[in-house]
Amino acid sequence: MTDFVTIMDRMLSRVSDAVDKREGSVIYDALAPAAAELAQMYIGLEIWKEQTYLMTATGENLDRRGNDFGVARRPAVKALRIGRMYNFALEPADAPLGSRFAAPDHNGIIYAVEERLEAGVYAMRCERAGTEGNDYEGDVLPLYYGNNLSRAEITGHLIPGEDEESDDDYRRRVAGRLANRAFGGNVADYKRFASEIDGVGAAKVFPVWDGGGTVKISIVDSAYNDISADFLKKAKAIIDPEEYEGEGAGIAPIGHIVTVSTPDRVVVDVEAVLTLDGRTAGQVLAESETGIGEYFAQIRRGWSEADEVSVYASRVAAEILKIPRVLNVTDVRLNGASGDVSLTNDKYIQQIPFLRSLTLYEGGE
Repeated sequence: MTDFVTIMDRMLSRVSDAVDKREGSVIYDALAPAAAELAQMYIGLEIWKEQTYLMTATGENLDRRGNDFGVARRPAVKALRIGRMYNFALEPADAPLGSRFAAPDHNGIIYAVEERLEAGVYAMRCERAGTEGNDYEGDVLPLYYGNNLSRAEITGHLIPGEDEESDDDYRRRVAGRLANRAFGGNVADYKRFASEIDGVGAAKVFPVWDGGGTVKISIVDSAYNDISADFLKKAKAIIDPEEYEGEGAGIAPIGHIVTVSTPDRVVVDVEAVLTLDGRTAGQVLAESETGIGEYFAQIRRGWSEADEVSVYASRVAAEILKIPRVLNVTDVRLNGASGDVSLTNDKYIQQIPFLRSLTLYEGGE
């Protein structure tokens, strides 16, 4: 033990019993400040010791441990969105590279034109890093004067924005890299380089899925949602460009023909009967949606490591039961049926769940 009392007792034990050592005595008061400082030093040493291990380090200390193994924390990424421009005849219009557009009533988010994709279609980079650049879809307002611009809108994703990698996610990735040696196009290698593409949150690899030399990579975005067709094309071009399939022109090894896909979105409608104490079903609806939504998000976060994916009615009920003054939950129905919803997660079809609607009824005594 290294607390103040223990240190003080050890120090006083080294003083002759012929001297008054009671609290308030001269010798006690002389030793007490030193004992207090030593106790603080031991506390600091204990904290510092925890910061030297991968599984307990945080912040910059965790960055240092990860860098020792050649794995850097992923920084925040600015979203790259698809923008469409129209003239007064609602035909495709041009916009100058670098021109800026504001998303109205969306926390000051601004998108800048970065690249012309085709007539009237542009890659537009959010000026603010993080996932908030992913949310907006709709009309944007130009922050420059354009003679022939009638309307501009954000319509899709090229690269989803990402927040800076959290300590837990970074620690898990470093530990996974150490546990699964990535080498020469093995499964761990594919998972590593696919997950390191900006905007990809997780990847599931299916080797030899359609014969020798074929590999399927199923990916989700940084928020663990399904990915747009435009982003899939971009990921395919990075991993194994379509015009040079199997030739090693991307980061996939020579001889590997890679298919890049994303899981299918499966929407789930939830119904349940509640027994309540002094509250109504309407009053607990928002809290229930939040809890069940987080459960669905948890399933999506673990999808890439799971062999089987299911939405369990018992877990849905458990989320509702966490809400104060909900006494019981019965007759949970998922998509109109009692029981669980089993999703497909094989090399041909992958599915991830999303909550579409929640209906609560009041029942019981």
